[in-house]
Amino acid sequence: MTLSACSRSCLATLWLAMLAPVIASPSFSRAEFVVPPEVFVRHTVDRAFGGPGTFQLKNGDIIMAAPWGRPPANFEELIRTFPVPRLYRSRDHGRTWTKEGALKLEWKLTDMISDGGMSFLRLADGRIALLSHRHLPDNKGGGLPVISFSSDEGVTWTPARIIGQGLAPDDAWYVMNDRLVQLRSGRLLVPVAHAVPSSQHEGDLDEASCFYSDDGGATWRLSQAAPLPNAPRGMPEPCVAELRDGRVLMLTRSGTGFLLEARSSDGGVTWSQPRNTSLVSPCSSLTLKHLPDGRLIVFYDYARPYAAGGFFPRCPLVFAVSADDGVTWSAPTLVDDEGWNDGRPDRDLIYPSICFVDEGMLVIWSSHYSTGTFSTKTPEQRLLGGGKRALLKYPAK
Repeated sequence: MTLSACSRSCLATLWLAMLAPVIASPSFSRAEFVVPPEVFVRHTVDRAFGGPGTFQLKNGDIIMAAPWGRPPANFEELIRTFPVPRLYRSRDHGRTWTKEGALKLEWKLTDMISDGGMSFLRLADGRIALLSHRHLPDNKGGGLPVISFSSDEGVTWTPARIIGQGLAPDDAWYVMNDRLVQLRSGRLLVPVAHAVPSSQHEGDLDEASCFYSDDGGATWRLSQAAPLPNAPRGMPEPCVAELRDGRVLMLTRSGTGFLLEARSSDGGVTWSQPRNTSLVSPCSSLTLKHLPDGRLIVFYDYARPYAAGGFFPRCPLVFAVSADDGVTWSAPTLVDDEGWNDGRPDRDLIYPSICFVDEGMLVIWSSHYSTGTFSTKTPEQRLLGGGKRALLKYPAK
């Protein structure tokens, strides 16, 4: 059962007031770097970097691809030239990168890979799966998730195929980067958000669910949606991780001023009532992973929102660790505070992708000039920033 719009607003204001004691500047501990943050791919006039996916191949190389972002990209104009993104390769754990041309991905779908995000995952059968997102014009930024597979270490990919074709409306679905997960049972989970029918604009109110496959991605079903919280924004951009006891944890953005969590005891088919975590954040991006030692790690933007249900600020970028399957989380550790200026940063540091290598965590994220709202930026402001990368030491136990 949901509250009225007025009740939602009042409740959100109360949640925001609860955040008052939280520090307003990034004064917590800083990550230790093997390689410090640096922009390695610049935004261009026709391409904004965002939503990267990274993956380490058997030979140690790391590949990376990122979809077209907006603004200033115009998908309708770019589709003929850039139906699929470029592939980048690093042979030194992300220190330097080479361009390898477009992904060798057969794309016969209408419209192009959009700015939702990309995921690479090694499956139990040895294949590499590539999850992306098909753009739909004038549809609140949404589309449908698309999957492809490689049996030759990413040299070639099977034809792109829409997940859930016929199961769900060709509507405003969102799948972000670093999201694809395979459970110990073999089940594949693709966490997605869907705009509820009453939504007029992207991000108004989203419900979270999962597409899932028990036959290696050949066929798919759609889970029940997690119950909508009595708060603004719903549960946008979910990510999931399997816990030690076999349950599945879902974390999402929210309008409460915290990241939300829900849990599933049946492999992601049904979900518990969502609740706030201790992770302070506006309605902004997050990425959830398992560290090689089994602990959970989440990268997100640690900040009090400017207003109840707000999307900003999206700085600084931090991570927190949990050793008890998300019951409790460590204090945030600062990764990047570029643009921090008297409590009102002028950068969005968003959509991190994480690749675990033997010398640390390779993290790639997007840096954009921020007005603190969704207001239009000047051409010069749009070109500020790009794809950033850093190699972080693993967090101590």
